[in-house]
Amino acid sequence: MALMILKHGNGKITFIFDQPSSSPVFLTGDFNNWSTQIDPMELIEEKWQKTIKLKPGAYQFKYFTIEDGVGMQWFNDWRADAYVKSPFGGENSVVIID
Repeated sequence: MALMILKHGNGKITFIFDQPSSSPVFLTGDFNNWSTQIDPMELIEEKWQKTIKLKPGAYQFKYFTIEDGVGMQWFNDWRADAYVKSPFGGENSVVIID
């Protein structure tokens, strides 16, 4: 699995999640109140992608999906800029915008 963040400048970022998923994948984080519905990712060339624009700062995020027979699944991006402890256990990924 090769998760990644592409920073295009001026706060524009593409988040990429390339793990196969039979269900839609969502980008969720403190920039969208951890909504599991606001930011669906688009399947482009077998990779789930979402481009957004953020103001300078540090933002916690994860990828979210609901898989048949498995239920809710949360994924970190192990190529994120940093990681912080989640209040629900584990860690959250962090992206830093200059």
